[in-house]
Parts: sequence; C-alpha cells; structure tokens
Amino acid sequence: MARNRRARRTPPKRPDAPKTTKNPSLAEMVSQGMTSATFELGSEAIPSAQPADPPHSEKDLADLWQQATQVTRAYQDAVKGLGRREGAVTAREEEIVRRREQLDSEALAFDMRRHELAEAESALEQEREALSERAAALDGRDRTLLDRESALAVREEREKELIIAKARTELAAARERFDTARHDFDEEIARQRSRLREELSAERERLVSQRAELAEEWRRIRHQKVEMQAREEDLQDTKELYAERTTLAVSSATEQIRAEAEHRRRLYEAARDDADMHSKRIAEYERLDRAFGSQSPVDALAELERLRDESAELRRLRLSAPGEQTLRLAALEEETRQLRDRCITYAAHNERLQRQLSAHEITAVEVERLSVSKEALEAEVRAYREQVEEQKRDWQGLVERREGETAFAACSAMDEKYDTAPGDLAEMAPPLNELVAHIRAFIRQQHGLFYEMADLRSFLGGLAATQLHLLEGISGIGKTQLPQRFAEAIGATTKVVSVGADWRTPQDLMGYYNAFERRFYESEFTKALYQAQCPRFSAQPFFIVLDEMNLSHPEQYFNDVLSALSREVSRESRPDLVLMSSAVEPSPRLLREGRLLPVPKTVFFVGTANQDETTLLFADKTYDRANLIELPATYERFTVPPQGSIEPLSWKALETAFDAAEVAHERDAHKAAEFLGSTLADRMATDFQISWGGRLSAQLSRYVPVVMASGGSLSEATDQLVARKILRKLQGRYEVRVDHLKQLREDLAVKWQKLSADGTPDRSVAALDSIIRKLGHE
Repeated sequence: MARNRRARRTPPKRPDAPKTTKNPSLAEMVSQGMTSATFELGSEAIPSAQPADPPHSEKDLADLWQQATQVTRAYQDAVKGLGRREGAVTAREEEIVRRREQLDSEALAFDMRRHELAEAESALEQEREALSERAAALDGRDRTLLDRESALAVREEREKELIIAKARTELAAARERFDTARHDFDEEIARQRSRLREELSAERERLVSQRAELAEEWRRIRHQKVEMQAREEDLQDTKELYAERTTLAVSSATEQIRAEAEHRRRLYEAARDDADMHSKRIAEYERLDRAFGSQSPVDALAELERLRDESAELRRLRLSAPGEQTLRLAALEEETRQLRDRCITYAAHNERLQRQLSAHEITAVEVERLSVSKEALEAEVRAYREQVEEQKRDWQGLVERREGETAFAACSAMDEKYDTAPGDLAEMAPPLNELVAHIRAFIRQQHGLFYEMADLRSFLGGLAATQLHLLEGISGIGKTQLPQRFAEAIGATTKVVSVGADWRTPQDLMGYYNAFERRFYESEFTKALYQAQCPRFSAQPFFIVLDEMNLSHPEQYFNDVLSALSREVSRESRPDLVLMSSAVEPSPRLLREGRLLPVPKTVFFVGTANQDETTLLFADKTYDRANLIELPATYERFTVPPQGSIEPLSWKALETAFDAAEVAHERDAHKAAEFLGSTLADRMATDFQISWGGRLSAQLSRYVPVVMASGGSLSEATDQLVARKILRKLQGRYEVRVDHLKQLREDLAVKWQKLSADGTPDRSVAALDSIIRKLGHE
C-alpha cells in the first residue's frame, strides 16, 4: 500500500516534457519501473516488451511512456488484488480456527462415547465369565446328585441283601421255632422294608426337589445367556445401524443443503431485484416529497382542506366578481382537485412501499439465518464424515488384528486335541440279544435304572433304521439318561444340548457368524457335531441328545438337520449343514469348503420330549423321519447278577451286526410290510385319509430284523411300528368317527394271527383305546 501511495504522488511525465541533465532519462525510469514491477508482481503480470536502444525520437518516447502507464496500472490492480486476497485469507484462517475448535470438541465427545462402549463390553465379558462359572458349578452339582442317587441305590441293594442273609441264617438256626416266631419275623421285615421305603422315598423327593431347583436355576442362567447374546446382537446392530444412518444422513444433508443453497440463491436474487425496484420507487417518492415541500400526508390533507375552504370562499366571491376572477377561481379549484388526488395516490403508494420494505427486511433476516444454518449443517456433515472415516479405520484395524486367526476357535482346537484315533475298538459286536441283555444289566447295576427289554430292543432297532430318535413320556422317567447310559454301556460318547424355549432359527441351534469380529459363535450342537468327526470319535457311535426338544418348534430351528437327513441318497453319502455363505480362512480341518459341516453316519440325534402344557407338538415330517419310543411311567424292578464290562464297540461293528440281522430276517420284514399293505393301507386311506410312503418301508426293512435279532418277535416289532408310526397320526384328530376306530381295533385283533401266532397287538389296541377315550367314548 505504501508503494501504491508513492506511485500516486509521482506525477507521470508527458511525452513532450523538457529533458534536464540532473534527472535520469525517461527510458531509464521506465526500465527501473518495469524491473520493480516484475520483482513485485511477477513476469506474467507485466506486458511483454523487447529491450530497445535508447530512444532518440518523440515516437519512441511516447511508446515507452505508454508501456510505463500500462505497467503502472497493472501494478495498481495487482496491489488491490493482493489486498483483497489478504482479507480473504484472513477470513479463511478465522474460519479454519473455528472449525478446528468445533472438531476438537466433537472428537472429545466421540472418545468419551467409545470409552463408554469399551466399558460396557468389558462388563458384558465379565458377566459372561460369571455365568460360565455358575454353569460349571451347576454341572458339578448335578453330577454329585447323580452319584449320590447311584450310591443310595447301591446301599439299598446292599442293605436288602444283608437283611435277607441275616434272615436266612436265623431261619436255619431256629427252624424248630419257625411256626411260633414266623409272625413276629414277618412284622419285623415289613417294618424294616417300610422304613427303607420311606427313607428312600424321602431321599428321592429331596433329590427330585433339588433337581427341580437346579433345573430352574439352569433355565434362569440359560435365559440370562440368551439375553446377553441378544444384547450383544443389539449392540452389533446398533453399530451397523449407526454407520448406515451416518452415511444416509450425510448424503441426505448434503442434498438438502445443496437444494437449500440453490433456493436461497434464487430468493436472494429475487430480493435484490425487489430491493432495486423499491429503491427506485422510494427515490420517486422522495422526489415527490421534495416537490410537496417535505410535507407529510396529514399536512397535505390539511393544506387541501384550507384550499377547499378558500375555494368555497372564492366561489362565493365569484358570484359578485367579474369574469376574469371566475376563470381564475375555476383554475384554482381544478388545481386543488388534482393536488388532492395526487396526495391520496402518494399516501397509498407510500403505505404499500412501507409494507414491501418491511417484508424485504424480514426476507433478508431469514436469508441470513438460513445462511448461518447452512454453515452449521456443513460443519455437522464434515464432522459426520470424519466419524465415518474413523469408524472405518477402527473396523479395518479390527479386521487386520483378526487376520490369521480362525473364526472357529473351539473346532480348530479339537483338530489338535482329538487328532489320535483310539486303538481299542472292537470290530465285531456280540450277538444282539446278548448285547441288549448286557446293556440292561449294566444300566441297572451301575446306575440303578430300570428299562424294559422291549424299549431297549426298540432303541437298538431304531439305530439301524434312522439317525433321529424321539423319546416321549412324563418328566423324571429317565428319557435323557437312556441314550447316555446306552452309550456308556457300549463305550460310545454322548453330548447333551439343552434346547431353549426361544429358539426359532437354525442359528439358535448351530450358532452364527459375526462378520464385524470375523468370528463364528459356535453352539454346543455345532461343537458336538464337529467333535464326532474328529479321529478320536469318528469310528464309534456318537449320540447328541437334544434335551426337551419340543420347548420350541423343531421344524423351525431343526429344519436344516431334517433336510440334511432327507438328502441321504446312499449309505455312503454325508449330507452337509451350511454354517456360512462363504468360507473364512483359516478354517477348521474337517469343514468342507471352509463353511459346510458334514453330518456323519456315526452320529445319532436323540430328542427328549415332555407332553405337558409347556411343550409343543411335533409335526408329521419330524415323526416320519424319527424312531419314536414312549417310555412308561413305571417300571418293574428286577435284580441282575454282577456284570463285567465289554470292549468298546465301533460303529462298523454295530453296522455289521445290523446288516447280518437284516439278511437273517429279511423274510420276516417282507411279511410285516405285506401285512401293513393288505390290512391297514386301504382302511387307513379310506376311513382316515392317512397314508405312508417309502420312508416307512425303508425303516421297517431295518427295524424289524434288528428287533427280532435282539430277542424280540415279529409281533412285537410290527406292533411297535403300527402304534408309533401309523396310529399316532390319528392323535388330535377330532373329525374321525368312533365307529371306524372301533372297527379298526376289531380288525387288528382278528387279523393279527395272519402275521404272527405268538403275539397280540397290545400297543396298537391301547393306542386306539386312548384315542377313543379322548373323543369322549369308552
């Protein structure tokens, strides 16, 4: 600016100015000016000029003077531009400082939120660990109770044997006094047995009460676990929803700000045009106001009234005035009328201009407010964008930290833990009738449980026919322990999975993949199914027990397993369960394609089901694929001699025994199939609209031979199939006619002799009687 003032103080010389010897030449001054301008502004801002020899003519001096003038003007324009740029830079720096302070405050708030989230996750992890410890403690208490129950049963047997031995000794020593002391001795025995029964009953009631309390505690813990998983899922959904909403909010806010900016620009242009027009009108109004001597509309009206009075006076005088005065009076009246009209017009126009001016002032304030709001929204959008970028960086950091780690932690650990195959598995099973007798005696001796031979034969026959088994009955009769003790007797492995009442999808059964954490949350079912394929367990039967399977709809959460079992096309095929849509490396060794979990032939799924108001009914598709056993409410007690253990059986040994039974009793199975087709098929289709397909025939061809090889009869095996697979379809159907049911019962009793002469359809008749009673008939 100082240079600019110096340039203005020095007047330019005219081309014809006289030269002096004391001052430098004009060419030297022009050269110095161009050098200074080039240094200040840059060579691009200076008009190009070729160096020339010192001028000797007036034309050369004029050209040099013209160039100097252009340089001076360019220099002045550049100085003004630099001033404007300095002001803009200063305003920009202030805006940057303000934005930086705002971003710092928002970053601090975001850090606080992230710290709170980390604390919440830490609390969730601690709660999960506490629940795991309580679950382990409950499992230990359950095992202790089972051991105590077994010990009580053994103690009862031992005490009974001691009492019987003592009684026999006394009876041998005092046979001559037997008649006289028999009554007293019987009473003593009765009292002791009554006392033992009362003690045992009290102990059992206490154990049942404790077991109920443990079950209730386990359900509560399981419910808390489900709530924790739901909270984790909600937290994850909140993160994803926050990212999506942030992206959508940024896009929406950007579009809205752009539209508002365009709308405000148009409003500003319209307001500017209106302001220009109103400025012109106001100028016209001011001109008219000056013409009236700056009088207000009130003063003008007062003047008009005065003129009107004067006009009236002049009109009165006109009557007596000569003709010239009359003409002058008329002219004055006309001028008065015109002035009055103009005053009224100007007053209305002034009022309208005042209203428009107020409206434009309000519009200008609104535009300014919207401009400030736009700047705030732009700053908020920038902050959201930075938060999104930070979230992306955090997510990328998590992904990088998870690189190289397996998504299946438990299953991958099993690859190393269960890598060695056992070497003590028997390749040949004992005869099936001896095997069933040994299993029954083992369960009685080791665990004090009483199972009927027919139920054990049916369970063994079901293993040959299908991989899915359903055990129904009232609570507390040993449904869960049957597969556990059966597997223990043959050296197999069992895993119990408790079904939740809130299970709805296959992910509840098998677990789910968290893409954000790159981790698959493996359920107990998935871990058990994977364990069954590891080398240590792959060669022997493996039982997965779904405890209280009908607390939820099995056709929903168990649907993938049912479909996989239906895809079985050959005895060598291994259907798969889909865990994820795409593979994540590194994956466990036994997963196919890094995402498919095979279902081996060696795995048997056993579901227990209570029939009460808290449970749901199975669908026909589940019953058709399963071997159903209804355990009785009470068992007959029996004693067995001491049993030794047998060598653990391989799955191949059982399969070989099943194949041998199928060959030995093939004709019996064919006879049972013919009986069902000739006796029941038409009647069930005609009277009850019930039919069956090839799945029942395939199961019958394996089930009947194994039951017969296990010591059962053709009548027993066929009776169980009819009662549990065919007549069960009549349960809950109130549209059937009672006379049809009674006729079917009579036909079965009469025609059963065609199938087998050594038995009767007791289970089938009992099933029909139960259906008839439920329909209100005896």
